[in-house]
Amino acid sequence: EIRYRPGKSNANADSLSRNPLKTDKDQQHELSTIETGINIWENTNILDDIKKEQQSDPKLKPIIDWLQSSTSKNFNDKRNPYVLINNLLYKIKNSNRHYNQRIIGNKHLLVIPKTKQAQILKWAHDHPTAGHGGQQRTLFRLSTKVFWESMRKDVYNYVTACHACQQFKFNNAPTSGPLQPHVVEEPWQTIGIDIMGPFPATFRQKRYLLVIVDYFTRWVELFPLRSTTSKDIADILTNEIFSRYGLPKHIVSDNGPQFVSNLFQNFCETLGIQQNLTANYHPQSNMTERVNRTLKPLIAIYAQQQPQAWDKEIQKIAFAIRTTRNETTGETPAFMMFGRDLRGPLESILSEPIQGPPPTTNEQEQIQEYKKYLINQLRSAYNLIKEHSELEKTKQKINYDRHTSQRQYSEGDLVWVEIPIKQAGDNQINGKLLPHYQGPCQLIKKLTPVTFTVHRLSDNVNLGATNIDRLKPYAQPRTDNTNDQSTITANNNEPLSDDPSISNTTDNIDQSSDINSTIQRRVSNRHRRAPMRYIEQ
Repeated sequence: EIRYRPGKSNANADSLSRNPLKTDKDQQHELSTIETGINIWENTNILDDIKKEQQSDPKLKPIIDWLQSSTSKNFNDKRNPYVLINNLLYKIKNSNRHYNQRIIGNKHLLVIPKTKQAQILKWAHDHPTAGHGGQQRTLFRLSTKVFWESMRKDVYNYVTACHACQQFKFNNAPTSGPLQPHVVEEPWQTIGIDIMGPFPATFRQKRYLLVIVDYFTRWVELFPLRSTTSKDIADILTNEIFSRYGLPKHIVSDNGPQFVSNLFQNFCETLGIQQNLTANYHPQSNMTERVNRTLKPLIAIYAQQQPQAWDKEIQKIAFAIRTTRNETTGETPAFMMFGRDLRGPLESILSEPIQGPPPTTNEQEQIQEYKKYLINQLRSAYNLIKEHSELEKTKQKINYDRHTSQRQYSEGDLVWVEIPIKQAGDNQINGKLLPHYQGPCQLIKKLTPVTFTVHRLSDNVNLGATNIDRLKPYAQPRTDNTNDQSTITANNNEPLSDDPSISNTTDNIDQSSDINSTIQRRVSNRHRRAPMRYIEQ
């Protein structure tokens, strides 16, 4: 007896309780490996769409008609490189390979019509199973399964313009621009200023260190501070620097709030001093940062015994820097300031003791002689130092530019801007899954040959002065699909049609594309010399 049981109460139903479905074996068709792979991705029969588009493509339709009407069955990669399989157009893969090299991929490559190339590119690059591979990996993935004339160029352009790859992948190409030397003609013409800290608070509640460097003599002034307000810095510059060495023409500093405040800007404008701010997250533009790298270990060494008394040793450390020979100038900062070497504890120990009272001479004659001596010493020293500095700066520029790229940017260009590593005190906050670049951004104004004002387009935020070390070109995806392809012929001698639309043409490369105009191939600067045995003596 057959009784109806509702589905809720029939929890243990098996396949025998279901009516079998009718299968039509006539509708089953042969699946190739590429169809199986693509259908697994998207659960759609892409081959039917490709077959339909091949029939509609003006360059592939003549080939299909010729193959259907041809009685020749001699297909190979030289004479007849195309073949029809299940009414689909395939290209026979080139058989040129080494005798012990295995065959990679399919023997027959499916010819992709123009309208389906973008979809195939997206599957071969953007899909999780493709993993956003690079140009060579994506090209290898496609070239072993499918074919179209401009596949190599299209793959390179598509991968280059991939938004996710540009934003998350590291840029292995050198991004640094050429070195821009700063020319200084006289002492205290240009000074660099920076603030170090916070350090452990001293007994006098000093937590910061103001560092001032003269660009010509490399003379260093150090001032421990309790606070770092604009008023404190302006007072020190007025009472300790300008009153001793005079007013400079330029002050180089970073974009700290003390230096970009209205008070400090008005202070510089009132005294006729030009304020030069370094680019954001590019501290190497300020010479003071190089002094800071020397100061930090020295302060740490002398602060080991008394961490709360590091400010007592600061002026002694400054004396050590002032009496040390500088590699760029070839002289000590003290000699360039005073025309003589400062006498220190080591000179007092090693020199002979002074015996008897000092000789009495005419004071006026002694002053005049010392004046002439000092003028000659400083004049010859300055001339020699200028030549030595220019020579050393040229050597430094040559060595630095070896690891740079000659990239040129213009106002209005679209770029990616590197996102700086966030820090909490001395600890870095690493976001391993965060993007490395932000953008697209636009270059608004050219400040220096290597510095631009950058504007982020997504939220209209001004990123300020940015050095080209943190920039890389933004490649826009190509939206036009009107580029002509080369005509595919059934054999190497005869074209398939007299129609000009399918005549043999070369690929039209769009020279105005942002990809081709901004992305530059890296060229090795390595110089190769022939062996000595091949050089005529």
